[in-house]
Amino acid sequence: MLGRSTMMKQNLGMKGCRILVEGSNMPYTPEAVDILKQANVIIAPAMAAGAGGEAMKQTFNRALKAANDFGYQKESPEALLHGAVISALLAIAQAMTDQGCV
Repeated sequence: MLGRSTMMKQNLGMKGCRILVEGSNMPYTPEAVDILKQANVIIAPAMAAGAGGEAMKQTFNRALKAANDFGYQKESPEALLHGAVISALLAIAQAMTDQGCV
């Protein structure tokens, strides 16, 4: 019997899946994320995917820039995931600074 991780890899990565758009924030276990990375599946995090329309394009570009600024290559399957989180944290930090909280 195949384990869940093997089944996931076969069902997604091996069947041609190239991008997975989250419907909720980080619904995957660390093991699942590792399997998706091994299969070179790009994860579009919910915080970026929920932006929609023109905002999505801006969010995508901000996420890739943040990823690149912090050492992730654009081609890396984890660039969008990490870049979106980094970009969101930087925006929060800037807002807190602007409001005098920091």
